[in-house]
Amino acid sequence: YNSDTFESMPNPDGRYTFGASCVTQCPYNYLATEVGSCTLVCPQNSQEVTVNNVQKCEKCSKPCPEGEQGPPGVWGVFGDHRGPGEQ
Repeated sequence: YNSDTFESMPNPDGRYTFGASCVTQCPYNYLATEVGSCTLVCPQNSQEVTVNNVQKCEKCSKPCPEGEQGPPGVWGVFGDHRGPGEQ
C-alpha cells in the first residue's frame, strides 16, 4: 500500500492485504488480486483462475468469456454469498 497515493501496489514479497492485516495467502474462498489484496469477487474485466492451488483474479487478455468476468458493481458480493432465505 502506498500511503502517499492511497493505492494498493504490487508486493514483491508475496503478501496480501486482508482488511487491516497482512497475510501470506488469502483466506479460504477469497481470491488474490494482482495488486496484492484479497477479494470475494474479481474486478470487472478479470476472471477467476487457479494457479498452484491458489485462487486468484487475472485480467482477461481479450474479452472475458461470457459469465466469467467480474461484476460491474459490488452487488455480486451480496448476491453470491447470501444465506438460504435471505434477500
